[in-house]
Amino acid sequence: MKTKNSIMLAMASLMLVSTSAFAQTNFGLRSGIAASTLSDKGDLYNDNNVTFSYTGGIFATLPVIKSFAIQPELNYVRKGRSNETTELNTSVKTDFMLHYLQVPVLFQYRNDQMLNKSGSSFYINAGPYAAFVLNTQTRVSDNNSDGALVTVSDSKNTDWGATMGVGFQTPIFKKDICFDLRYDMGLSEIEQQPTEYRTKSLSLTVGIVL
Repeated sequence: MKTKNSIMLAMASLMLVSTSAFAQTNFGLRSGIAASTLSDKGDLYNDNNVTFSYTGGIFATLPVIKSFAIQPELNYVRKGRSNETTELNTSVKTDFMLHYLQVPVLFQYRNDQMLNKSGSSFYINAGPYAAFVLNTQTRVSDNNSDGALVTVSDSKNTDWGATMGVGFQTPIFKKDICFDLRYDMGLSEIEQQPTEYRTKSLSLTVGIVL
């Protein structure tokens, strides 16, 4: 119940910010793929046991000044880790997956010198996020079977973290199309893990400004 209330509060906050008195608010949709894993806090180099998933959502870009904007978003993303061990000459694979509704608030900078005559531009994004877990899933499989998928809907793995990335926006068929490359680093410890793991993920998405 607390998770559902948090999600409703996050959605209401996003709508409130998006309808505030900024002159030229733009709305859009984005989707793509994410590669994620779990690792110790601050470990940027452990890229083992990566899992891949779909990610997508909605965003609103609120200009503050000519080169600076605030971009709140509401995204779905799955994060997790895939471990493989050997027991009695049998390979055992454990997949642990967390399905999140992630709410980043990004600060976006566009340099006027990056603009060209075609209307294309590069930009930089950075900011915090809150990710509210929808459910967690675990699957244990070996050489002989895929194993059953166990879903837990009352998980407490709410994640708080930071997002940073770069992007490119260009008009295609009279619509502004955005290409984003982002890195997420979670700061909250994940439950049901043998060590103090945090989430981290790299995503590549394509968006359209409506």
